[in-house]
Amino acid sequence: MKNGIMLTVGLLLSLSQVAFSQAAQEGKAAKKEMKAEKKMAKAHEKRMEAKTHKGIEIAGVSDPKTRMKDANRKEEKAQKKEIKAEAAMMKASAKEAKKKAAKVD
Repeated sequence: MKNGIMLTVGLLLSLSQVAFSQAAQEGKAAKKEMKAEKKMAKAHEKRMEAKTHKGIEIAGVSDPKTRMKDANRKEEKAQKKEIKAEAAMMKASAKEAKKKAAKVD
């Protein structure tokens, strides 16, 4: 009787750990996606500042051409973040599918 209870508790703990790790991976992916959106918004803001000549301009440092390059760099970084977020989501779903195939879940 005592061994059966211990086995049941151990099984429940292991299953809850699997669910928790899955939720943690999805949370990380969502966080990466939010960062990507934030970077994309910042790139858009910089691009608009460069087009409208708003903000402080220092010759050779922050002229419109340089600001546009900075906006392009920010946008590239945001796109990389989006790709990483998608990869994290795919990894989480693949891990879940693998567990279901192995009948662990």
